[in-house]
Amino acid sequence: MTISYYYNNLTQIEFGPGSRRTIADKIKTLGGSKAMVVTDKGVSEAGLLEMVLPGIREAGLDCLTFDGVKQDPSTEVIGEIFELFKSSNADILVAVGGGSSIDAAKGVSLLTANPGPLRQYGGVGKVGAKGRPLIAVPTTAGTGSEVTLFAVLSDLAADLKFTVTSTHVAPDVAVLDPELTLTLPPSLTASTGLDAITHAVEAFTSRISQPITDALALESLRLFYRWLPVAVNSGQNLEARTMVLQAELMAGIAFNNAFLGLCHAIASPLGAHFHVPHGLANAIMLPYVMEYNYPAAAEKYARLADVFGRVPKGDIYQRAKDAVGAMSNFVVLCGLPRKLRDVNAKKELLDKVAEDALLSVQLKFNCRKASVKDIRQILETAF
Repeated sequence: MTISYYYNNLTQIEFGPGSRRTIADKIKTLGGSKAMVVTDKGVSEAGLLEMVLPGIREAGLDCLTFDGVKQDPSTEVIGEIFELFKSSNADILVAVGGGSSIDAAKGVSLLTANPGPLRQYGGVGKVGAKGRPLIAVPTTAGTGSEVTLFAVLSDLAADLKFTVTSTHVAPDVAVLDPELTLTLPPSLTASTGLDAITHAVEAFTSRISQPITDALALESLRLFYRWLPVAVNSGQNLEARTMVLQAELMAGIAFNNAFLGLCHAIASPLGAHFHVPHGLANAIMLPYVMEYNYPAAAEKYARLADVFGRVPKGDIYQRAKDAVGAMSNFVVLCGLPRKLRDVNAKKELLDKVAEDALLSVQLKFNCRKASVKDIRQILETAF
């Protein structure tokens, strides 16, 4: 058997408790002298900046902070940050937070080398040049944005989320310190973790999966299945936080190369139309999408069942379906809702959600083809 594939990891990774103390050295290595820290109110109010900023300043580096990023960062807010970045003469970006803060910083970096508006870069390979350096410091174990070539942004005027896909938006450095995740509330620990689990499941079953991404995705899922409930219920457990952050990183690297699928195609319009947080949308939809997908990738789903501790029984399709049941139970175990009605989705707009999902590039990589009718039925079941 001949195997051919392309694999790329664009971001330098620094991982481990206390690794935030390396940020100043990373700034200097990248040629920065004045950093702009991009974050949100939740991070600043949780006191996490006090764990990051002193080390930068003690190294003799200048820095300023913008903490106004909101969920699903908008092109308007990114434009505001960009103007502040220019006027302050900052020369490097440090994103501290979840996917929204990191993606907002990616948008700012893009604008430092490419003319606006941002919306024109939605799609694949449309960014012409690499912008100012970006160091990503995640405070959740979910999005994988610290190592990916994607930035998910919002156009509020059009009520639309769009994704910029380019090697030019991948962070230069990712600093993953599990100590920065110790205060993450249980609900956010669970929903961001399920986002990363969705990354791993969809990368593993992707049409363009490969041996390296398969290994990363499977190990990610093993770690999540063992440690995410511990992190949800015992947030100060540093071992659990470390393992979950490691799992999130592996899932991010996997889907950066194998891409995603139907669950993410649906999650984006759920966020756009109902403002359902991205991780929560994935958590609700994943078991239903897995139920739809498993007949098309039974061998891989059977391997997922093994990872989830299911005792092998029946033929390969029964074993594959066991993975679906395991994931349904796992969502409940993590304390998350299982129905769209529980997150204020509106049934009368599900047709529009299905139509928007059909436009997603992620459907190209899903293991089973899906029509708008198929997607609508999945949404109906999940409602």
